[in-house]
Amino acid sequence: MADLFEQITDDYMPMLLNWSYKKTGERERAEDLTQEVLLQILSAIRKSPVEIQDVEHFVWKIAHYTWCNELRSKMRGKCCISMENLQLEDGRDFAAEYAEQEYRQELTARMRERVSRLSYLQREIMISFYLEGKSVREIAQKHQMTESAVKWHLFQTRKKLKKEIGIMENKDFVYRPHKLHMGISGQAASMAAADITMIDNSLTKQNICIACYRQSKTAQELAEQLGIPMAYIESDLEWLVEREFVEKEASAYSASFLIEGLADTQAKYAVYLKHREALSDVILEGLTKAEEAVRAIGFHGSDGAYDRLLWMLIYQFAIRLRIPYPDFERPARMDGGKYLPLGFDSFDDGTVPKVLDTGGWAYNGSMQNDNFTWFGMYNFGHSEIEDMMDACDPQMQKLHGMLCEILHSDYDISGYDEQKRFTLAQLAQKGFVRVEGKRAIPNFCVFTEEQYARLQEEVFDPIAAKLETVTRLLVADLEECCRGRLPGQLKYLYKASVALALGDIGYLTTFFAFQEGKLYRPADTHDGEFLTLVYVRR
Repeated sequence: MADLFEQITDDYMPMLLNWSYKKTGERERAEDLTQEVLLQILSAIRKSPVEIQDVEHFVWKIAHYTWCNELRSKMRGKCCISMENLQLEDGRDFAAEYAEQEYRQELTARMRERVSRLSYLQREIMISFYLEGKSVREIAQKHQMTESAVKWHLFQTRKKLKKEIGIMENKDFVYRPHKLHMGISGQAASMAAADITMIDNSLTKQNICIACYRQSKTAQELAEQLGIPMAYIESDLEWLVEREFVEKEASAYSASFLIEGLADTQAKYAVYLKHREALSDVILEGLTKAEEAVRAIGFHGSDGAYDRLLWMLIYQFAIRLRIPYPDFERPARMDGGKYLPLGFDSFDDGTVPKVLDTGGWAYNGSMQNDNFTWFGMYNFGHSEIEDMMDACDPQMQKLHGMLCEILHSDYDISGYDEQKRFTLAQLAQKGFVRVEGKRAIPNFCVFTEEQYARLQEEVFDPIAAKLETVTRLLVADLEECCRGRLPGQLKYLYKASVALALGDIGYLTTFFAFQEGKLYRPADTHDGEFLTLVYVRR
């Protein structure tokens, strides 16, 4: 009996408080009503001669009975006014309704302010429990913690929020803002990197773009949806329109670049899974069987463990795979570049079915510069390889230049002075090379042009010949998928969306191979960074 009452208290207390507040409209009365309901439940449990089977029905039946009993007790001794001759077109109490609305707005503002003070974990647990209706067990499993720890966090949250928790609404953008990861496809101008960084560093700009992607919205609608004062929204909207990330028509705003959400990604993955056997499995089988031919080419790194080489080979095959599909014209932008901004919204509220769960895999995409190519995958996140290849700041320019010098001198460093040796030490510390006597040996694959041509002709081309039929089917299915998922203002970019989706062949083939245990598993982030880095000496 005591166990059942304790279970009901743990499971139903927050819901009963919420229900009581909606009935009474006051915190103190809600707490009193909740206590009375619990007392009635305890009394009923003690008096029940049989085991209670449907606990939920039992709890809400007693709650309803308790509320009705309270209403009857308040009516005793009060005068009743006859309404027989009083004609009213609308019996609502408008003053009370207005006061209730004002009160709820005040509580909502207070809720948003207090939620912002919660830790990330407390905020996530609170949203999962109160808004998404997840059980304590489900939350514990998601965050890899004990059920007792989840209950403790819920208790602490209730202490901090108290009465405001009763008026919580499911406003993801307010309590749990999305995070937009930005990228670029095409030839970017120098200003583009700064603009992308501005969006990457501003949650407000990111969530404005996401909120008006599927449907155009006014500034007022965006302010209400995001829970941000109009002054901030207007300032960011002005910047986004000026930099061509958002377009304005009349008083409505809509995002003007491609944003891929979780549902879009899973729809694309479903297409790839449909063709996996005839596409990715054939690629992996062909590359695995080509081990002898690969090693015979003799490029730097060809004698390494083959499960490490497969990371590089899958990616290099994918970027050299010629799929007959018309290239799309990148638009000329106001900063002088010709490129498409790309956004990736990885927000997951648990409602999108996952046909393929790639959690834990970062996808930085491919980079090419000065005969280097690299593919950011697995758990890389940000890598210093990106900085070296971009060579934007003076220090990275120096490292980039020295690395190219080493690669073209057969790794000879015998004539290096003190300053060069200092730069070399930094290259070694970051993992680009290892120093062995008078040589700096690269920790990645290096080809001559002739060796790379042999890789293409002797290894890649025979595999590609087997994929002609499946790639045509893949293109047709991706066209249908991408056309159907793009918002109205961006339908004209469907070819760009398909071309970008075709770039996932290397990523997903690598993922499938990794899941099957056919690829080397890096010990940590740094251990995996150089698996896909390649340089071709010309």
